[in-house]
Amino acid sequence: MGASSQKSLEPRELLEFAGKCLDRAKALGAPQADVYVQDEDELSVRAYGGEVEALRSANTRGVGIRIIDGGRLGYAYASGLDEEDAEQAIRAALENAAYVEPDENNRLPDLQPVDISEAELGIYDARFEEVSTERKVDFALELEAATRDQDPRIALVEAAIYAESRFTVGLANTQGFSSFYRGTDSYCYTMPVAREGEESHSGFGFSMGRSLPELDMQGAAGEAAQRAVWLLGASSMKPRKTTVVLDNIIAAEFLGAISEALTAEAVQRGRSLFAGKVGQAVASDMTNIFDDGILYGGFGTAPFDDEGVPSRMNKLVQNGVLEGFLYDTYSASREKSSSTGNARRGSFRSRPRVSPTNFYLREGTTSRKDLLGAVSDGVFILQLVGVHAGVNAISGEISLGALGLRIRDGELAEPLREITIAGSMMEMLRNIVAVGDDLRFVPMGGSFGSPTISIENVMVAGRE
Repeated sequence: MGASSQKSLEPRELLEFAGKCLDRAKALGAPQADVYVQDEDELSVRAYGGEVEALRSANTRGVGIRIIDGGRLGYAYASGLDEEDAEQAIRAALENAAYVEPDENNRLPDLQPVDISEAELGIYDARFEEVSTERKVDFALELEAATRDQDPRIALVEAAIYAESRFTVGLANTQGFSSFYRGTDSYCYTMPVAREGEESHSGFGFSMGRSLPELDMQGAAGEAAQRAVWLLGASSMKPRKTTVVLDNIIAAEFLGAISEALTAEAVQRGRSLFAGKVGQAVASDMTNIFDDGILYGGFGTAPFDDEGVPSRMNKLVQNGVLEGFLYDTYSASREKSSSTGNARRGSFRSRPRVSPTNFYLREGTTSRKDLLGAVSDGVFILQLVGVHAGVNAISGEISLGALGLRIRDGELAEPLREITIAGSMMEMLRNIVAVGDDLRFVPMGGSFGSPTISIENVMVAGRE
């Protein structure tokens, strides 16, 4: 293989490069191989104090080579798309495979047709290309100003950020798979600090879409300011069991913390509280948890997963009953099952592993106003502290610091701080009594979504 230039490649050229790498791997003796190619441009603008504090652009480009020989798996990667570097990675993957123990479950998926395109999935917005860098800079500055102007108690805006990425992924393997897809992402977030006297609290608001025109600047600014101002004057409360209402962002964050427990990998490693419970009720009958890799416009959406298995909708919990788990090819092979299209890589630098795509709790039909109105006495949670450290996906035990508002006679009342939610994850799932109609996704290590939910009999610990 000769050297190639570093010019930007079109998607078809990217796939041709993957094909060349695959041909070279076979020529060097690889019985099974896949080649994953990634080309991503990122840009972020950070505004502070009415000025641009930072403007950063970066390109992430490279190729990952996975080789399987007699159940022995080797992996290596090369940054950039230089053919000589790619050949070194191929040789390294072959060498790595020679030194590991064989595992019959290391294999590539059977070839399956991918019959859906990026256009049908809504993951690429052509308007992305039309927005100038100047407009992106102005957007960040305007976001900061809009946040500051929401309320006189907003003392400063710690960060107002616009960020975006444009990416192409290509995959080819010795099973005959060869395809690519493109995508665009844009999002903004703002973090104000509200101050009254000696007390201050921070807030957070965001908006996301496929291009800048889809973003709701005023919505993000208003949300962030309200969350900061709401908490001024907060105090603790006496420990008690009460109804807890999780804001949709917080519920999505909570759901993200338990998502790994619904993967076959976690079950096989003895690290899931859901192990052995397929066919059993694990939540209230209004609980429906889905993972949808073909959700239109989803931030975890793609035509196929990172092994070439077509993406699909997976129903994990239906009407409270556990229906199954998420699989990649390896975990499926261990159970003589099939992949659910959930093999994901962090980048070309990593091997695929089973991961969620668009993982969410399906919305109900109750508005947030009506959901809160049904609570005579409770707590509305606006922030959780240390979610991943405070949720044990093996035992199901939960202990999370929180901030929020009291609910009195269906109305939001005084702010709360220095409180802790404690108990069992399974009990909380089983005690869900209302599901809102305001499904919202958050981009946190994937794409997790939830509506506002109401949970009865939750222990909220605080100071006397």
